[in-house]
Amino acid sequence: MRFFVVCVSFLLSLPLLAQKRFHYQTSDELQSVESFAYYWVDSSKVMNFNQIRQLSEEAFAPNTKNFLNFGNTEYPIWLRIDVENQSNEELYLIQELHDVRLLDVFLIDTKDSVRLWQTGAMRPFGTHFLKRSNTVFDLGKSPKRIYLRIQNTSVYVPLKVGNIQAISNYLHKYDLLYGGIYGVLLALMFYNLFVFLIVRDKVFLYYFFYILSSGYIIFKADNHHQEFLFSQISNFSSDINSSSVITLFFIILFANAYLRMRELVPKFFWTLVILWSICLLLLPYEWLPYKGWVNDIFQLLVISIMLVLLGASIYIHFLGFKHARYFVLAFGFYIYGVVNVLLGFMGIVSMNNLRAAYIYQICSVLEALFFAFAVAYRFNTYRKEAKDAQEIALKRLQEHEQLLLKNSQLLAEKLQIEQTIKTYHDDKDLNKILHKIQIASQPIRKISIPTIEGIILFPEQDINRLEAMGSYCTIHLTDHKKITTSKPMAHFEQMIDETQFMRIHKSHIVNLNNVTRYIRGEGGWVEMKDKAEVPVSRRLKNELLQRLTIESSAV
Repeated sequence: MRFFVVCVSFLLSLPLLAQKRFHYQTSDELQSVESFAYYWVDSSKVMNFNQIRQLSEEAFAPNTKNFLNFGNTEYPIWLRIDVENQSNEELYLIQELHDVRLLDVFLIDTKDSVRLWQTGAMRPFGTHFLKRSNTVFDLGKSPKRIYLRIQNTSVYVPLKVGNIQAISNYLHKYDLLYGGIYGVLLALMFYNLFVFLIVRDKVFLYYFFYILSSGYIIFKADNHHQEFLFSQISNFSSDINSSSVITLFFIILFANAYLRMRELVPKFFWTLVILWSICLLLLPYEWLPYKGWVNDIFQLLVISIMLVLLGASIYIHFLGFKHARYFVLAFGFYIYGVVNVLLGFMGIVSMNNLRAAYIYQICSVLEALFFAFAVAYRFNTYRKEAKDAQEIALKRLQEHEQLLLKNSQLLAEKLQIEQTIKTYHDDKDLNKILHKIQIASQPIRKISIPTIEGIILFPEQDINRLEAMGSYCTIHLTDHKKITTSKPMAHFEQMIDETQFMRIHKSHIVNLNNVTRYIRGEGGWVEMKDKAEVPVSRRLKNELLQRLTIESSAV
């Protein structure tokens, strides 16, 4: 009989023996407790702690993986972790996902007393142990069981336990990482704002706003906005998707202004517009009761937009625009970061170290740096073009001085001729000389071109053509050089000589003296001295032919 009772007791205790328990031993590093967790999905959304505590041990499902990830869900998740402290040190629990909307932590110690922390991004800041964005809870020396109630749009829960030294080591690395991230972003922001104020090129302004909005997303995702700015405004934490839409808007503006996507790859551009518009339509759901499928679609749209931008950058690079390589690298790093995060959520890639856990933030900074290289390339291009233009203007000035010297010589020659010439024939030769003097004495027409280093007064005769590029203009010179200026083409159209220049297309003004050939077509093209072929508008074709003294019937 005694043997039977022992066997029954042993069988009844098997479920308890099978329960996983985290045994803590002294270490200077944080120890993951995710594989020791049990979970319960509250599909009713109304379960409280007392009801959860009364559930049987078997009601909780064991976590069979080394991470806790429940994907996009609208239901609260309850976790249970049994802990045994085999050291004589105070223990601390850290939850590394900073922007959890609602997080309740219940601690039961060996004396069965209960402690409660209620925190999360949707609550006033500072209800946990440390007044930081990192949620740290002091478990004491004798923790027995921990319950966590988590409610968030995407439930990935990195949980670690350690002593105060391990917590301090982790936070030190965290502070160094984010100090570097914010330092780089601030430097890029103010530098590009400064450059914009100098050159007035909207590309630099778009990049400034992109860095500002992108930095805000990082600032918000790690709950720093609540730590430093809005500690008591809990509802301010519910706009992560709207922040992403603003960031996507500025990255599309920036990429289009720099790469001329609408002109070079219109299909890619309009695909981006459609995808971004769908994101905009999904925004109202952010303030409605949460639906998991909305977040799934939104994340898919963000990745799709980045893939389209990457594809457009690669295509434009192969068209011969070398500066597009910076965009290829930038979008490549960003997508790498996003893919790593997704693989981490699926458990394929480890996220148990600081670099892996914050790979998205690191890749976002690398993306911003490569964009900075792109705008620096543009800035240096402006400087080179301005320097080339100054050299040409100086050369023309020297030529003009030589003409003035020649005029002086002709005037001296005129005086000698007046003393010796007596006949009518001689008077006729004198008139020719005077005509030459009048032509040579005419001043050289110039237009003012604003550049990064000031304003250049440039001779019209050395301008081959003008090309409109959105809100700015590229001036092509006769020696295969060019100047890009922030002024629109209409600004220069009012300054140039109408007898020498003509607008032949909505985006092109050409120097008629430098047209070498007309090519037939619906509107046709003209070939310039630099071998460039410029399209002609159908509406302006006849006027162009008349000014080139070409019979319309001949073409």
